[in-house]
Amino acid sequence: MQFSELGLPEFLLENIQKLGWETPTYIQELVIPKALEGTDILGGAPTGTGKSAAFLLPIISRLALEKKEGIRAIILEPTRELAMQIENVCSALIEGYNDLSAGTIIGGGSREVQRDNPSNIIAATPGRLIEYIEKGWIDTSTVEMYVIDEADRMLDMGFRDDVAKITRELYNRFQTLLFSATLEGSGIEEFSDVLNDPFEVRLGVGGEEDEKLPEGLSSRAYYAAGEPQKLKILIHLLTTVAGKSIVFVKTKDRLQRLEASLRRAGFKCASLQGSISMTERKAALRKFTEDDAKILIATDVASRGLDLPDVTHVYNFDLPANAAIYVHRAGRTARAGNQGVVISLVLGNEINFLERLERYTGVTIEKRNIKNICAEFPTKQTTEPKQSEKKRSRASIGGKGGFDKKQKDDEEKKPHKKNRLRDKKNKGKPDFAAKRAKKAARLAAKENQ
Repeated sequence: MQFSELGLPEFLLENIQKLGWETPTYIQELVIPKALEGTDILGGAPTGTGKSAAFLLPIISRLALEKKEGIRAIILEPTRELAMQIENVCSALIEGYNDLSAGTIIGGGSREVQRDNPSNIIAATPGRLIEYIEKGWIDTSTVEMYVIDEADRMLDMGFRDDVAKITRELYNRFQTLLFSATLEGSGIEEFSDVLNDPFEVRLGVGGEEDEKLPEGLSSRAYYAAGEPQKLKILIHLLTTVAGKSIVFVKTKDRLQRLEASLRRAGFKCASLQGSISMTERKAALRKFTEDDAKILIATDVASRGLDLPDVTHVYNFDLPANAAIYVHRAGRTARAGNQGVVISLVLGNEINFLERLERYTGVTIEKRNIKNICAEFPTKQTTEPKQSEKKRSRASIGGKGGFDKKQKDDEEKKPHKKNRLRDKKNKGKPDFAAKRAKKAARLAAKENQ
């Protein structure tokens, strides 16, 4: 199927071509025709399958049918990074079409600018949007289309009540679309109650355990004897492998130390973590997407949802807390049918975690080594050898201690004599009764003389 077969406006098809999108992804083929009919959508699909375009293209197509003022579509996102990303994609899709505009209502941005210049299509985070609603800064009655994106992550971040409140405020909406990486759980069922007879799409998603790695992904691991060797391996790989890379670390402090080390080694880096300002976030993402920096160092704030183009390698400098986060991190590459590599740097006490990852994902992780850089993974040794493999001591051979002991004949054996307590209790003690008898005998002999 081609985009031209979906009944999209001409300006949209031109912008799609500029973006280099050749054919719709599977979820786009399923969702866009139904959404263009005005049907509510309940969509679930793994990361990197093109969910954003699946709701943006129908929204833009519908709103382009009639020119109106005010906020006409609200797309709710769990994080500002995701909201900014949706704004950027939407702006690219409506480029040259002056009757529609895209914007954000998110924390970290100017309240006055967001309030005084409302766009027709808004990507918003729940907290800031509720603030605007409560202060009367936006008119929710003009909203025709409403999208709840990354619904499962909204629940994980504690936005259940906020989403419910926003949904009640958008009482004039014509169409609602809900998308999530997983469609299971009571929370998602509550969210889905806002949909009216929805068209349901499930692409291999159920519970969290159903999330899969992209098909074009290769999984590798290198063994590091310590933190210094981790850095040595990473620098070697970044030097020898071309492409754009995301390097994941656990914490902000580790991010700062790694960034300083890579800069000293001559690499141009951008960094992304939760506590930086909105201006810094935008600058980091722009620097990476525009190829001013080929390496993005990030905490797990970038592990899910961000659609960063042309990422060829994902490095787990620090292994994630669990296998689900590993899948989210790996999903930043090999997107939309492309090839990619996820590489994990593993310490000795983390080797068992690789086995859990393999069981969770169903994908074998190739264990590699680099000559003069890092050794092979240590082989497993059982703590207790099998009975058949135990080395037999000389004393156990033949059951005779290794020697043929001379056995005495029965007649040479001495009879066994029991040692009884009553035989031993007076042994070595003076016999006072015998002494008294001798003394009495002496006295009697004297009397007879």
